[in-house]
Amino acid sequence: MAKSNYMAFLHDASQVIPQERIYTDELRRLAWGTDAGFYRLIPQIVIRSSSEEEISELLRLADRYGLPVTFRAAGTSLSGQAISDSILIVAGKHWEKYSISPDHEQITLQPGIIGQRVNEILAPYGRKFAPDPASVKSAMVGGIVMNNASGMNCGTHANSDKVLLSARIVLADGTVLDTGDDISRASFEATHPNFLNRICELRDRIRANEELSARIRYKYSIKNVTGLNLLPFVRFDDPFDIIAHLMVGSEGTLAFLSQITMRTEYDYPYKASAMLYFTNIKDACRAVVAMKELSNDNTSASEADRKIVKGAELLDYKSLSSVEDPVYLKYKQEVADASGLTAVLTETKARTREELEQNISVIEECLKTFSTYIPVHFTDRPEEYSKYWAIRSGIFPSVGGTRQPGTTCLIEDVAFHIEDLPEATADLQQLIARHGYDDACIYGHALEGNYHFILNQSFSTDAEVKRYEDLMNDVKTLVVDKYDGSLKAEHGTGRNMAPFVKYEWGEAAFETMKAVKQLFDPKGLL
Repeated sequence: MAKSNYMAFLHDASQVIPQERIYTDELRRLAWGTDAGFYRLIPQIVIRSSSEEEISELLRLADRYGLPVTFRAAGTSLSGQAISDSILIVAGKHWEKYSISPDHEQITLQPGIIGQRVNEILAPYGRKFAPDPASVKSAMVGGIVMNNASGMNCGTHANSDKVLLSARIVLADGTVLDTGDDISRASFEATHPNFLNRICELRDRIRANEELSARIRYKYSIKNVTGLNLLPFVRFDDPFDIIAHLMVGSEGTLAFLSQITMRTEYDYPYKASAMLYFTNIKDACRAVVAMKELSNDNTSASEADRKIVKGAELLDYKSLSSVEDPVYLKYKQEVADASGLTAVLTETKARTREELEQNISVIEECLKTFSTYIPVHFTDRPEEYSKYWAIRSGIFPSVGGTRQPGTTCLIEDVAFHIEDLPEATADLQQLIARHGYDDACIYGHALEGNYHFILNQSFSTDAEVKRYEDLMNDVKTLVVDKYDGSLKAEHGTGRNMAPFVKYEWGEAAFETMKAVKQLFDPKGLL
């Protein structure tokens, strides 16, 4: 972009935003040129925004001068979503207001509140924030929603898309729309009738295509954030509901999210966890598949509430080795090849202690058909099970800490349909090993068929770049062609998987995504 355009933008922006919240010096631009991932882009201008009015004016200026804009909350993204070589608008500090409904079942949030803070706000009422990414202690609501970040317990039944009620957004032309406010909706209908008509046209075109509609439902029956969110077109009739839910997983490429209203989730007071150890990864996955089917007999409860096992986190032998898991170290002393040992950190929750004990009994009965390395032992003592979860939380930094100088720690996450889990997991493990990534590990949300794999990659030679490219192409073939899974299960598409969106979804779905982008951001500036 022409330097004169940035200078003109900067001049006009300084008329509405105090100079101390506009950064153009080299040091701070360099500092804001990375997020939690490994990509780096140096922004030309960094602006700490403080209000919806400022965002609206900044977007009008960006439109006037044809300058791209990227939004950023906490910057915990691992795949380069929160960086820009143009204008970076930060919405963290100054964006922390909230309100709770009288029954505590809804909460309205600005994008700069950290996820863990939301849980602290809701805890006195026995409620919690449903999305639960591993970065919840650092990630902010704006990034969590716009990346559809999820984690160990929310699965597909309680991710941002499922618990979102309404959204307040600033469109690329500076227009503010609150999908939960009748006055705002009426105003938008008067000023943007063609926009709403186009949303309805896309909805009706998708529904008329039975093959595409079925594919959308199938793809979102498991975790999936590859590309823009198409599920709203088959879930909702109201165009305002569709608009609100299109924000989820859009990574800030459609509009700025200034406020969100979401359902809160009941926080079970009784919890127990067990670290289950299996001597091969397929058995571990078969046990997960069996546990996923367990449910209680409370027919009045929702399907999610009836599920006995709330979380099952798989940790392969490399994961266990990286955190020096004591059971793994013991097993390694006993056998020549310890590469089969796989742990499944399993959690159950209940409303009463009696119900918790009953859940444990059902799980233990289910596991009797499987051979475990050590006896199954559930504990409801926080001082004990917190150690298990500390092991789980420590994997990514531990693996990253073992990398050789000059290499980059990469993480990706894929998802398979649960019936494919045993074979698909073994295939993925073998595929990574075949490409020579001896220090790579697989771990993650097995109950949802969702895995992360971590590898330490060098980009210093053409051969290393080619090895990484070959790996990613083989991952694409395995996940999409063999198992029709998700190349990106949570935390937004990101830069790594953006080239494969069309490959995973096919022509019809991809063209619909492009139509949505064109409608919201016709100049392609977000």
